[in-house]
Formats: sequence, C-alpha cells, structure tokens
Amino acid sequence: MLPRAAGRFLLVVSIVLTVGSIATVMILLPEGTPISSDPGAPSVPMWAVLLPPAAGILLTLMLPWRPAPMPAEPVRRTRLLVTTGALVVFFAAFTLTASLALLRDEDYIAGKFVLLMVLPAAVVLLVRHSVRFKTRPGPWRWWAPLVVAAVWFYLSQLAPWNPGSHFGAVDPAYLIVAAIATAITAGIGEELFFRRWLQTRLEAMLGAWAGIGVTSVLFGLMHLGSHGTGEPLLDVARVVAIQGSFGWFVGVMWWRYRNLVLIILVHLLSNGWGVIAHFIAAD
Repeated sequence: MLPRAAGRFLLVVSIVLTVGSIATVMILLPEGTPISSDPGAPSVPMWAVLLPPAAGILLTLMLPWRPAPMPAEPVRRTRLLVTTGALVVFFAAFTLTASLALLRDEDYIAGKFVLLMVLPAAVVLLVRHSVRFKTRPGPWRWWAPLVVAAVWFYLSQLAPWNPGSHFGAVDPAYLIVAAIATAITAGIGEELFFRRWLQTRLEAMLGAWAGIGVTSVLFGLMHLGSHGTGEPLLDVARVVAIQGSFGWFVGVMWWRYRNLVLIILVHLLSNGWGVIAHFIAAD
C-alpha cells in the first residue's frame, strides 16, 4: 500500500534498533538481566534470552519448507488507515501512561484491558473490511507451529541453563489472581492487539517483514511501564532486546502460520510457566 522504499526503510530501522539494543544490553549488563517483572526473577545471560526466539524463527521458516503463502492484503485503504492509526494511538496512550507511572498495579491491568483490548476491538468491529488474508487448509498449520512451540518451550523454560523463578513468600492467592489477569491481558490481549490486529495491518501497508519488524519494536516498547528501572536509555534497550526479540519470533509465526491459538499458547507459557512450576515444586 505504501511505497516499497518506505517499507524497506522501516524494516532496516527495526533491525538496527533491535540489534543495537541487544548490543547495548550485552555491553552494559554482561552478566545478564531479569527478563520478567515477577518478584524474585533471576538474571539471565543474553545468549540464553536470544537462543529460544532465534531457534523458533529458524524452525518457523523451515517447517514446512514450502507452505502456501497467506499474505495480508488491504481491502479498503481508507478504513485500513483509520484502523491502523487508531491502534497506534491506543498503543501510544497505554505505553506513555504506563511509562510515566500513571498506571500502577490494578490500574495497569485495567488500562491494558481498556486500551489494548476493549477500545481496539470496538474499532476493528465498527470499521470492518480494512484488511484480509486467506488461511490455507492443511494439517501443517497445526503440526508445524506445535513443533516450533515445543522446541522454543524447552529452550526457554526447561533447559538446564534456565534458573527458574522464585516467588518467595508471595501469597498464593495473589499469585493465582495475578497470573490469571496476566494471561487475559498479556497472553490473549497482547497477541490480539499486536499480531492479529496491528501486525496484519502493517504487513498490508508496509510488506510482511517490515510489518513484523515495526510491530516487534512497538511490542517491546509497550513493556516499559512494567519492566522499567528508572534508567530510560537502558530500559528502552532492555525491552526492545528482550521482549522485542520475543515479538520477532511470534510475529514470524503469525505471518507464516496464521494460527493465533498456538501463538497465544506460546505467550501464555512464556508468562505463566514460572507460576505453574512454582506450584508444582510446592506440592
């Protein structure tokens, strides 16, 4: 929809921001950094952070070797611009208010629910026929992402170099409620917003890889409010490097398979496996 040069430029910008952020974190935090905002989250070296999404992207591009393409295409350009613009506004509103600490605790969850789920869903439902893609039949749309998810899950959660989360004396009831709220607003809400709604539209406007790249950087920046430490430049580098790399992985999965169910499953495991493992160990 936009000139190819614009898409290529934004793709290069996305890659430079991601690689630059990774290099910054590796230089400034050579021993690693926490990848979760959960209490007691341990530091993880960057190679262990990057290995699972890198392996996931590689496998996604290989399995199956020649899948039927499912490109996102604009339907009505004015409606595409309107819906994409509205989604960017909602993203900016949430990221800014969360980064400025205007949303805390319950307000943070409520703000994400309203700005990244309720209002975007209303716009998408009211302004229809803006973008489309045709899903292709075949069992590969399930077995291939299941294989990818299984490899990613082992590398990111079960492999011996993963230290695991330690919640200490956190009240179990609070932990369960927080995990459910996170599953709804992050595992489901963020994937609906960033992959199904935003990335699909950016793919139609900019091209597939530019859409993936821009969405991944924005996805990383969205975490500034929950993962910020008070050092703005380092915080930006951390979320773009860590959460942004995860965004590249699930973004490529969405483009290749168009299977939102399994992408949500990956996100749920990313956020919730530490809690599940905590209760398993407690028993």
